[in-house]
Amino acid sequence: MEIDIQFLPFSPDPRALSNRSVVVIDVLRSTSVIVHAISQGALEIIPSSTVEEAFQTAAIYPSRTTLLGGERESRKVPGFDLGNSPREYVAARVKGKRIVLTTTNGTKAFHLVSSGEEIIAGSFFNLGATVERCLEMDRDILLFPSGDEGNFSLEDTVCGGMFIDLAARKRKGGLSLTDDSLAARILYQRFEANLSEALHLSRHGKDLVNSGAGDDLPYCAQVDLLPLVPIFREGVIRAR
Repeated sequence: MEIDIQFLPFSPDPRALSNRSVVVIDVLRSTSVIVHAISQGALEIIPSSTVEEAFQTAAIYPSRTTLLGGERESRKVPGFDLGNSPREYVAARVKGKRIVLTTTNGTKAFHLVSSGEEIIAGSFFNLGATVERCLEMDRDILLFPSGDEGNFSLEDTVCGGMFIDLAARKRKGGLSLTDDSLAARILYQRFEANLSEALHLSRHGKDLVNSGAGDDLPYCAQVDLLPLVPIFREGVIRAR
């Protein structure tokens, strides 16, 4: 089994994904929102690439059972029900609901890797459960940080490095790491004692602090908060 990580969020060759498990990571904050919302009883998440697509998709479903969520420039989109903080996605708002979600980076990433054998929403919240699922499936793995508007993302790569570190310790033998995976693991080990520091040092983390959403950084840095493995299949994310 090989673990690779792609540092920049461009679309991989579909042929390279056909037999791989793919883990999409957007710690700040899309995949954190997805995991949190499903834990609070959301039925499913439909990731949309654009605001226009999100409005069009939501219009297909009954309004009483469907919510629009997401952000642009880290702020809730006008006309949406929810923004992009996982702390908004509580049972009182989302239980029994379908959520059409669009964010600057994370929701697009799912569509970039849609040819993967199994596509998982990964975050610090569900890191242990995600590692267990990928090891159980025994396929090669691609970790896919969603990046920051096409650029390298520190917090997503640190999360990927933590995945690699835990998988390597659990598997012990028979696990091959690419040079990129080794680099991500070393980067994680730099922040192992204080994951929140990596989020605060990242460009996107600083943007969230400046926009008044700084409380989301330590919240999203919580590890193994939820034993969920959300799977993206045929355009929809649901709990496994």
